[in-house]
Order: sequence, then C-alpha cells, then structure tokens
Amino acid sequence: MTFFHLRRHKAQSILFVALLLALANSLMIDEVRAQNKPSDPATKGPGKKLVLCLGGGGTRGAAHIGVLRQLEKNHVKIDGIVGTSIGAVIGGLYSAGMTPDQIEEVFFSKALMRSYLTVPVVFRLVIAPLMYIPHAFGHHPYDGLYHGNKFAIFINKKVRNLDTNRNNPDLLIQQLPIQFEAVCTDLLTAEPVAVDRGNLGRAIQASSAVPFLRRPVLMTKKDFTRLPGGIKDDTKDCYLLVDGGPCANLPTLQARAMAERMGDAFVLAVDTYGNFDTWTASHFRKIGSSAERSLEVVLSAVEKKDLDKADMVIAPEVSGINLLSTNLDDARRAMQAGDAVGASSVQQLLKRLERP
Repeated sequence: MTFFHLRRHKAQSILFVALLLALANSLMIDEVRAQNKPSDPATKGPGKKLVLCLGGGGTRGAAHIGVLRQLEKNHVKIDGIVGTSIGAVIGGLYSAGMTPDQIEEVFFSKALMRSYLTVPVVFRLVIAPLMYIPHAFGHHPYDGLYHGNKFAIFINKKVRNLDTNRNNPDLLIQQLPIQFEAVCTDLLTAEPVAVDRGNLGRAIQASSAVPFLRRPVLMTKKDFTRLPGGIKDDTKDCYLLVDGGPCANLPTLQARAMAERMGDAFVLAVDTYGNFDTWTASHFRKIGSSAERSLEVVLSAVEKKDLDKADMVIAPEVSGINLLSTNLDDARRAMQAGDAVGASSVQQLLKRLERP
C-alpha cells in the first residue's frame, strides 16, 4: 500500500470517528432537552387524580357542558365522573369518549328531548286515565308516564360508533375510557345506588327516571342487568331504580368513595342548585310554582348534607332556569354559566391538584 493510500485511509478513519462523536453529542443534547422540556399539563405526572361530581338539575345541567369544555381547554385530565340525573347523562357521554362540543350538539338536538319525552307531557297527561285500563285486565306495569327505553337506546346509539368504544360493543360502564358511575335512588330501600357496571344507556335511563314522569328501572344487584319488570321479577334480588335526586342530587359521597379507591384523588363538584331565586308572593300564583320551589328546597337540602365530601365546589349562575324548561335559550344560558364558572375556577383547581 502506498504512502498516499495510507494517508487517505487514516483521514477517512479520523472523519468517521469525528462523525460518531458529533452524533453522540447531538443525542446527549436531545436527551437533556427532553428532560428539561415542560410536560403536557394534561398528563402531568405527580399531580393528584381528579374525580368530577356532576349534580342533577334538569335544563340547568347544561352548565356541566361548559365546565367540561373549560377543563379540556386547560388540559385538566379527568380520571373519574360520578353523576346524578342530567349529570349522569352528560358525564356518561363524556366518559364514553364524546367531546364537550359533541355533547352540546346532542343536548341541543330535538332528538334528545324526543327520546326522553316521546310525546308532549300535556298530551300524556290528557291520556293518563287511559293508561290505567290495562290494570283492569291484570297488567300492572310500574308507575310512570313514560317507559324510558327509547332514551337508553338513544344514548347507546350516540356513543356506540366512537373509536373509544371499538372494543366495547356492549357499552359496559366498566370498560369506558373514564371511570363512571350513575347515581340512582332505590325505591325498595330508599337508599342511593351508584351503578358502576352494566350497560351505559340503561344506567343513565335509571339515573334520570324522574318519579311519576318516567317508570323505574328494575336491575339485578349482581351486575345491574335490566329486567323486563314483570310480576315474577318482583321477587328477585334486585334494585328498583329512579332518579338519584331524592337521595344524592349532588353525589359527593359517591364521588369521595371513588376518589378513595383511586388513592389520593381530588373531588370537584358542580352544583346547579346552590342558589335560590328571590320571588315575590305574586310569583306563586303561577301554576306549578309552589311544587317547583318545594322541589328546589328538598334537593338543596339533600345536597348540603354531604357537601363537605367535595374538595372544591363550583356553582354556575343558573337561577331563574326551570328544572324541566324546554326553552333552548335557558339551556344556552346555563351552558354559558358553566363556561364562565369553569374559566374563573380552573387556575385555582390546577394549583390544588398539585401535590405539596
């Protein structure tokens, strides 16, 4: 080998070593940058887990959509949701993978109300006496103007085709992306029941079955399987479930139980019954106004009983919105109130989610 070839070979070797050193230096710099890079707030490691507690409130519950939107906007990760009535509806849809904007679209669609109240309430009340005719022939369905089955089917249909449920064809609550519980009242024991297993639509149907308006849902105690509700089913080991409002309108006790199972989790409650409207005596000359106020008093008293189980409570300004209002403007105002209270509270929440 000539001297020229030796020199060229040596130069190539030196160049090769230099390239290796440069590559190693680059990798070390990238590693340091990765270590110093701020983590995504949505996946911040050392922070506490968050359980969201969504209360009942009918149309006022549209506020929950606004709160969820603000939490997402600020990258707040939700690890579990416990909801009652409308809180179970919105919380269940979110736990199944719907975004706040998608839930808003569903909430403001006529299809949702048509599935909940299949015919107008006034018409149903007019024909109510006819509904007692089957009793004369030995057929004794559970009490209520509406079955509620179409509502469960509607809920299931809305979430079935989401990517998050591709491997959950039966839409089982225990397989949802976010832990979820729908809180109901058991008519047999007068105790709250948190449905944490079984079909999502059926659980939401039960949690939002307003007494007299919708029929109760009969479910097995073992796995919350819905039963047809025939006379022979009354002897089985079951729950007979209606709206969770009478026992746990703001289910902070159930949310705290979920938080404890997670470890050191933080409970944020969204209360839509925290404030009473101020009325003059003349207001109560309106039909139904006394019953509406009485319901507010009862539900508010139920909420206050376990309010201290939440680490933080936020209350959207939803006064003046009727529980069963079908006015979309009322629903929009409630949703905007949720956006407002969510935006004003999120920084405080983020600080409290940090571990000391």
